[in-house]
Amino acid sequence: MTLRPALLRAAKPVALTLLVLLCTGAVGAQPVQKPLSKQAQTELDTLGAELRANARKREQKHQSAREIAQEIERLRAQMIDIARTQGASEQRAAVYRARLETLSLLEADMTRRLGTLRNKQARLLSALQIYSRNPPPTIFVSTRKANDAVIAAILLKEITPELKKRAAVLSEENRNLIRVRREAALQNEALFISESDVSEQQKQLETLMADRAALEDQLLREADAIEARNLELEARQRTLLGLPSPLRPAQSRTLDLQLPVVGEKAASYGETVDGQTSRGLRLKTTPGAQVRSPGNGRVEYAGPLDGYGQVIILDVGNDYHVVMTGLGRVYVDPNRTVARGEPLGRTPNLTDKPTVFYMELRQGENPVNPATGFDLSKL
Repeated sequence: MTLRPALLRAAKPVALTLLVLLCTGAVGAQPVQKPLSKQAQTELDTLGAELRANARKREQKHQSAREIAQEIERLRAQMIDIARTQGASEQRAAVYRARLETLSLLEADMTRRLGTLRNKQARLLSALQIYSRNPPPTIFVSTRKANDAVIAAILLKEITPELKKRAAVLSEENRNLIRVRREAALQNEALFISESDVSEQQKQLETLMADRAALEDQLLREADAIEARNLELEARQRTLLGLPSPLRPAQSRTLDLQLPVVGEKAASYGETVDGQTSRGLRLKTTPGAQVRSPGNGRVEYAGPLDGYGQVIILDVGNDYHVVMTGLGRVYVDPNRTVARGEPLGRTPNLTDKPTVFYMELRQGENPVNPATGFDLSKL
């Protein structure tokens, strides 16, 4: 009985100390979350259901876009085969053109020779026709002229076979000319058909590829819209649960650029990758992820580059350039001015595995740490 007051007196300071610590939060205890109202819980459940449904829709659209991308690759392979066929067709067309040119020269020469023969033959036949229609009267012809008439008759008799021979040659030349013209027409038609067939196949495939690419872009844009909606839903969930928004520490940067893609860091600037020091930033992205302009600038290069695939080089001012590789599609052309956040292209969408996007920030010709211009805190 005598111990109880002493114990109470000894425990009182300890209790007061614990009470102070609890009030000040010095013991690290988390604040107790208030129970959600029925309305808030219902909204939270609705948000969760919508998030799950959106995740399924987004995956379905990515899968459909991936199948279309694979179809585009098959069409591109067909285009390559057609190009190979076109090479053979162009060789045949070159033969056709050479033959056609030869035939045209031959036709021109034959036409010239035929014209000369016709003129000579026409003059000779005209003279003979005049002589045969108006022979000089025998009674009024002197002996010398009579001898000339006899000689002329003999010459006419002798020249007749030659005239027939020349007429036959003229007729043969005319037939050859008709044959050459017909052959030239056939060669021209063969050339036209050869070039038209290849051109028509290419046109059909290019149209089909453009349609499929447009459909792929539409599906990926819809998937991006679903992702943006999910971010809004997640923010609303945090609000309902009383969770703070993720804070990002401020960084001092020379430039104010945004990351071109959403992804996870695979390798940082200065890390060793495959035995080499990385001069940029590697990000793992979802297939078909949209690549946006990190800032306002001008496209210096856009297109394929040996060993790097599709590449975009963007001039963002102050002698800084952003080099981006690992793209599957490029939307922009060189010398085009783009705004911050404007779509530049997409990462490859041929597989469901993450793709690697590589980015360098260069000052002049020298790579610099991307942290100089980008906010890397969210990676």
